[in-house]
Amino acid sequence: MPETIVRKMLERGLQEPVDTGGKHAAMLNGMHLSGHHEMLKQQLEHTLAGTGNIPRSKNPLGRIVAHPNISDSMSRIRPLVLAGFEAEARDALPIYLKERVEVAGCPVFSTAPSTPGWIFADTAYMVPPSLAIMGRTEMAINDLVRTWELLATPEGYIRHVLNAAVPVEDSYCKIDVWIDGTAWGRAQGWWLAGVVDTLEVIEKPPAGVTGLFRKTCEALLPLQEDGFWRATVDDDYSLIDTSATVMIGYGFVKGWQLGLLDKVYEEAGVRALEYVLRHHFDLRTGTLRHQQKGPLIVNVASPNPRYLGEANPYGQGFLASLYTLVATGVNVRDMGLRPVKAG
Repeated sequence: MPETIVRKMLERGLQEPVDTGGKHAAMLNGMHLSGHHEMLKQQLEHTLAGTGNIPRSKNPLGRIVAHPNISDSMSRIRPLVLAGFEAEARDALPIYLKERVEVAGCPVFSTAPSTPGWIFADTAYMVPPSLAIMGRTEMAINDLVRTWELLATPEGYIRHVLNAAVPVEDSYCKIDVWIDGTAWGRAQGWWLAGVVDTLEVIEKPPAGVTGLFRKTCEALLPLQEDGFWRATVDDDYSLIDTSATVMIGYGFVKGWQLGLLDKVYEEAGVRALEYVLRHHFDLRTGTLRHQQKGPLIVNVASPNPRYLGEANPYGQGFLASLYTLVATGVNVRDMGLRPVKAG
């Protein structure tokens, strides 16, 4: 039986503005993993009918994919498959593939005129897992690897946003190609979660992507402080971010379950869960507090203040998923998830 506390976490997230595909996908994937299948189905029925909590785009391409946030909208193809809407997922995929825009061999997050060529770490979670579950495993792996090649620091941390449309030799001061060149906490989480959700459906993952995954995990492990990670993981002066903490913890625990990581990473994921539940969670309402308010784009003026908020659907969804893996006996290996059959 699905855990009552997990349902409370998910319901709390749905009370907030779920105004992006990525927020919605984090919640939907949490619903599936935790066994809240009726909640998942109802959410997607509303999405397909255009009555969901994400307003239908002004530029819809079918019922799922839309401009300008083309990659963001793609993130819900995986949940469609998990909920049994395979036909709808099959309808959406070719639309995405036709409209997909790549720069430097990597899909852009948005086709908005203001962000030409911007490569976001977030896209690693939005696109590859949906590609993989639809049988496009090679493209999914290539996207993950290319994202790492473009965004990773020499240590293996994932930076947030690169303007890949501008060659470094054509830039004004060499660092101006980085819209946000920090090791943003949720950037680590997006990439790790994208890897494990992609590799979950691949029987024999390529050594290249698993090696990059381990390198980033090895870099992040010593930065964990008493269970948490910071909004910028390698900056001791940045704020605690509980959303980044549960996202990284999810990547660690699921990576261990898939045989990609040693048990020390599973233990770190457990510490992450225990820390946020002890210090940053309201049992009465299911609210995960002290999540970094986004977007965190430190190289340009942001309309959103850089402070801590609460109940962000990203954090609520990943908290539900991490809790499920750690505390309810769910092991993703037992679920046997595989790509849909060609049809």
